[in-house]
Amino acid sequence: MTGAWSGSQPGASRPAGQLFLDFPKADADSRPLIESGSYATAVTSIRRWRLWPGGQMALVGEAQSGRTRLLRMWAEDAGAAFVTGEALADAEIDEIARLSVSALAVDDADHPAAGMGLFAALNLCSDRRAPVLLAGRTEPAGWFTIPPDLRSRLAAMPVAHIEPPDDETLAARLREETALRHLIIPQESVTYLARRMEPSWEAVGRVADQIARTPGRAEGLRSARAVLVALGMDPG
Repeated sequence: MTGAWSGSQPGASRPAGQLFLDFPKADADSRPLIESGSYATAVTSIRRWRLWPGGQMALVGEAQSGRTRLLRMWAEDAGAAFVTGEALADAEIDEIARLSVSALAVDDADHPAAGMGLFAALNLCSDRRAPVLLAGRTEPAGWFTIPPDLRSRLAAMPVAHIEPPDDETLAARLREETALRHLIIPQESVTYLARRMEPSWEAVGRVADQIARTPGRAEGLRSARAVLVALGMDPG
């Protein structure tokens, strides 16, 4: 790849002056993607990427909502290079302009220092008709004020939203997080917790961590209630 160092080794350091590009690949051991509930609209929009107006889309979701996972899913499907806003902020504009990519996914595209690098990346992809998916925490129209052309292009970009978590999606995410911690939780306990826990993406990890620390590990409703009490979440 011209002007880029591609690789996916965790913790690998990039050579000075070179931009890190990752190319996500299918993982047979990866957990199934949640496509219902709060993710339904966003997943549908992303899967229809060949129909995006101008070949561009922004994905918006709160912290820990699963933005990166959806972004990597799209990168795998589209054969896109995956890069972060921080990496674009650190890269030279000429380096970005020389990249050879057929599609581009930018995580944390709203990084406060990424404006000029993101503008260069969007120009590159526009010239080459390469589709682009950006991910950030808020509406892209408010990410940057300069350069003005970037602000106007982001304001015109179609947006897919990860919606606030509902009970169904909280339950699905909680099952995922407990499985990652090698915990087996009865469905009755999962449903109980999802309906009574703090309804936020950030809370899912805290509840899963507390389950691991709580006697009984939420294998019964009494233990599940103790999890919420320990976190200051009123179980009712």
